[in-house]
Amino acid sequence: MSAPSQTSSTRERQRRQSRERILRAAVRSFARAGFEAASLSRIAADAGVKKALVQYHFTTKDALWREAATRLWTERNARLKQFVANRGPAALARNLRPAFTALVEFTREQPEWLWFMFHEAQVDGPRRHWLIEHCLRDDYVLGQDFVRQCQEQGLIRPAPSLHLLHLITGALTYNLLVAPQTLEATGTDLAGPEAIARQVDLLLEMLAP
Repeated sequence: MSAPSQTSSTRERQRRQSRERILRAAVRSFARAGFEAASLSRIAADAGVKKALVQYHFTTKDALWREAATRLWTERNARLKQFVANRGPAALARNLRPAFTALVEFTREQPEWLWFMFHEAQVDGPRRHWLIEHCLRDDYVLGQDFVRQCQEQGLIRPAPSLHLLHLITGALTYNLLVAPQTLEATGTDLAGPEAIARQVDLLLEMLAP
């Protein structure tokens, strides 16, 4: 490779790396503080870059927010893809526990996706509408379909699929949101592997027909 080509390749790699750092910092900032409280200056500082570089990669704060949301949901969906794609009777029975466990483990690693959603759920505005249209609507469709198929196979008790979907996702994620305070108050670690396994077992027992 010639010297100019090497220089061009190095610069492109640096651009990708800086963009990735900015996006990761934005995910954390928007999840913790919400859109209004998060600032491009703070995001730039967390990413270790100048604010102008943030604006170079993402022209507006709204554009950066949308990219951050897309990143979170893309990563979550990639983790769950194998369980959603294969839904034959045998696969459903085999994958129900691993699917629940995968969602808990992803949330333990990246709780930002929940905080992201909670911040926007409180405000009737364009960001909530965008999140529904590009992320949450599919969650509802695919989630209810998954519940109904499990019901048809006798894996989950009869009940409205939407209600069950909320009960399932709440049971799988809420413990992690309160895990730090629970650990401090009681000494019990709800985010550990054994606690997660017990949590999934208990949920499956509660859902059984």
